Amino acid sequence: MNKFTIFLTAFITNIYAFYIGVGGITACYENNITSYYKNCKNPLPLYKTFSSAKNINAFSVWITRDWKEQWYPSDMINDFIKHGYTPIFIFYYFADDISPKYVKTHTKEYFKHLKKFREYLNKINGKKIVIINPEYNENGMHNSKDFDILQTESIMQLKDENTSVGICLGDFGNYNKIWDSENWDLYENSMKFSSKVSDFIAFQEMRALTRNTKQEILNTPLRALAFATYLHKKYNKPTFLAYLAVSSYKDEKLQSDVFKEFAKIMPLFKHSANLKGFNLFNYIDVPTHKGYFKEAEKYFGIIKADGEKKPAFKNFLNIK
Repeated sequence: MNKFTIFLTAFITNIYAFYIGVGGITACYENNITSYYKNCKNPLPLYKTFSSAKNINAFSVWITRDWKEQWYPSDMINDFIKHGYTPIFIFYYFADDISPKYVKTHTKEYFKHLKKFREYLNKINGKKIVIINPEYNENGMHNSKDFDILQTESIMQLKDENTSVGICLGDFGNYNKIWDSENWDLYENSMKFSSKVSDFIAFQEMRALTRNTKQEILNTPLRALAFATYLHKKYNKPTFLAYLAVSSYKDEKLQSDVFKEFAKIMPLFKHSANLKGFNLFNYIDVPTHKGYFKEAEKYFGIIKADGEKKPAFKNFLNIK
């Protein structure tokens, strides 16, 4: 294969790639069973457990305020890339503390952390996807022009020929609706400039019976399609589902039905919203996870902590 063919292949792959990712970097893999890694003597890189999930070509990790480089050594990330898996980094410095006051008093520390992260990215070879400040549009931030500037500066510091960067909205509002522009229109002032320099506009969807009705959860695929279409049409950028979290808590069939619908309408996402990526919050249940959805946080995976595949796993495989 000559250099031109290699270049052309890489160029075409980069343009037409569709990323299907899962949250996590290590797993326990014993007796051909993939399970939660905590009590595992020799946890493996997650990609080595993907034998029955051939549609996965990406993985996601979170860069939190307390992040340390040794959590995700660059050598390990490069190993994933070498085997064909694209890293999705979710930069989450402000987290749930985000507010106009908090951002104002922590901007200097934020950019120090961003610099440290940028230096880490420079050690990683190949294509990288970075999603910054997910769900920033809460606690009075949805209309912040100052945060728009901060995000614009952040993107310009991170992006290069191998690093695609995008902002990430939380889909908040009335989940009984499919099209909810009354709420989505509220975010415009916080993304006038950052949306222009973003390589894509990301968004998230999280649902569980501890916070949502069954019908709201069943609405998730069509509402996600509507939100992605809205963002694509309004900002003329590709979209990216940064993380989908649908808990199986108290109803595994409900979770499975949601994944079945996502698989069914995925061609519409690509056609109407130029969707470039679909990422799961967790691949495997994390029994220690805590958060807004309370007990349901432990059941966002499509594989149980003990390694048993949930009904949603089979439907996930049809997402391509």
